[in-house]
Amino acid sequence: MNSYNNKNQGYPRRVESRISEAKFQELLGILSRSQNLTMSGLIRDILSKNKLVVTTYDRGLDIFLEQLSTIYQEINSVGININQLTKFFHQTGDLSKKLALVKKVEARLEVVLEKQDQLKNCIQPLLEKWLQK
Repeated sequence: MNSYNNKNQGYPRRVESRISEAKFQELLGILSRSQNLTMSGLIRDILSKNKLVVTTYDRGLDIFLEQLSTIYQEINSVGININQLTKFFHQTGDLSKKLALVKKVEARLEVVLEKQDQLKNCIQPLLEKWLQK
């Protein structure tokens, strides 16, 4: 048996048809977002009423993820700074230095609260978009 027959063994009948340009463009759009590699495979799945998996990409998420990454880095750097201040706090015996360190930690924690508010503002539009009732 030649390789052509092996390749098409599961689909022995060839079917051809003509469609409008608009329908062809629609199928091309579906094909570009689906897991099908060929137009024939896509049409075969449609005719067989198989489940089509179409991937949709929301470019707005790029901006969101960039903002989220920036906020994460800022909160992480504040955490590192607080750890350094805490280490110095435990190493010093001077009460006035300890009081100054506590004030610095308090200021850094206020920054974390601001970042938390930024996160809420960043996430809220996504929650409204994706968790609609």
